[in-house]
Amino acid sequence: MRALWTAARHEAVRALRNRTVRIAAALVAALLVAAFLLEAARHTGEARQRAAFQELVHRQWVEQPARHPHRAAHYGSFAFRPPSPLGFFDPGLESFAGTSIFLEPHQRNSLSFSEAAQSSELARFGTPSAAFVLQVLLPLLIFCMTFASVAGEREAGTWALALSQGVDARVLIAGKALGALLAIALWLAPLLALAFAGALLAGVLDASGDTLLRAAFLAGGYALYVAACAALGVLVSSFHRRAQAALLTLLGLWVALWIVAPRLATQAASRLHPTPSRAQVELDLARALRDVGDSHDPSNPHFQELRRRTLAEHGAARVEDLPVNYGGVVMREGEKVTAAVFNDYYARLFDAHRAQDGLALRAGLFTPLLAIRSFSMGLAGTDAHHLVDFEEQAEAHRYAFIQHLNHLHTTKIRWQNDRAQRVSRAEWDALSPFQHRRPPAAWALSRVAPAGLAVLAWAAALALGLALVTRRHGEAS
Repeated sequence: MRALWTAARHEAVRALRNRTVRIAAALVAALLVAAFLLEAARHTGEARQRAAFQELVHRQWVEQPARHPHRAAHYGSFAFRPPSPLGFFDPGLESFAGTSIFLEPHQRNSLSFSEAAQSSELARFGTPSAAFVLQVLLPLLIFCMTFASVAGEREAGTWALALSQGVDARVLIAGKALGALLAIALWLAPLLALAFAGALLAGVLDASGDTLLRAAFLAGGYALYVAACAALGVLVSSFHRRAQAALLTLLGLWVALWIVAPRLATQAASRLHPTPSRAQVELDLARALRDVGDSHDPSNPHFQELRRRTLAEHGAARVEDLPVNYGGVVMREGEKVTAAVFNDYYARLFDAHRAQDGLALRAGLFTPLLAIRSFSMGLAGTDAHHLVDFEEQAEAHRYAFIQHLNHLHTTKIRWQNDRAQRVSRAEWDALSPFQHRRPPAAWALSRVAPAGLAVLAWAAALALGLALVTRRHGEAS
């Protein structure tokens, strides 16, 4: 162990003394700090703005005058998506997803008004987040630190000299991988700790147990990812006799696995599991709704059957003799039928999105970037799973909200002269504003477990590769 620690310390000092590495590390650190500050400011501003809008929408709802319940339903409401507490670290899909959903009868809407859709082309490119720096740029820095770890010493003749003095090659290679990790940890760990502590003190990050648990698993996932990158750098260096050749190989791997492969995986997922455009979605839903029938059409068989059942249930011969308003009964049944159509269609649409994510995740077995990206977005609460959960909660709130108004229509409005009647504005207070319940960390972990296992598999496979290389060198020496 003493020899291993000596080799690791020597490698860490060698890496940190390298002027090029120090400059690159300073640039990455500066970019990381800038990303934290910019995203924290954006995150805080959006959280306050959306909370204020949600409060404003509810205040406007309760302050509206006495209305007919169905007109109040068409007045509608909004559900604003609150930013995830860890969204300042990994924004994920937040800039591409919408910010709010309009809640209205007979219609299930999707998230609208995304930041990317309302921005210029330059703004759509976005600013690099802390997660982007760690996922894409940090591996490049690690490769710059490790490309000469073994190949450089071979080229300089110090590798053979160390072996001739009785140093075990296995200890040397393992120590170089450990030393690279140590060098990274010496400047990266304090920087990240200070950034998260500052976020806690500034109120950007809440101190709830759920958020801290997510952050802890994020730290563990990124630690494995960094270890895998360091192992890959030393492993490639051990196969070369010249440092320049090792550097070119690592740069080629970075371009292939960190730039090209993720893009190809995304394109393949879109082609193999295509999703319809917004216009196609609206056309498909219009056709589906036409097939189930229109509640405004008295000759529709489904609603003729509803009329028969309602009259039989109350023992009445005419709708005018019913103790409830039949118009409200029709609205309630129409909402039930259309909601079932929308829910079935969106379930299939979400399945297509999940199939795309699943294919991209399987591609994570060939590139560690996709694995850590899925893991990071899932725990940060900015992936597709969390967006779908928000839409499902908003739809459940919309359905309960509209059906409550249909109940008022059925019980508070008489059949005769229906449209001219109103309900008291005091009824609006009974409808609570939309409140999003963020899924717990255990829910997020169950969905990112495959991505976490893929990161672990990469780290284990590269550690095994290093073990096999050190064994070969040990036998050769």
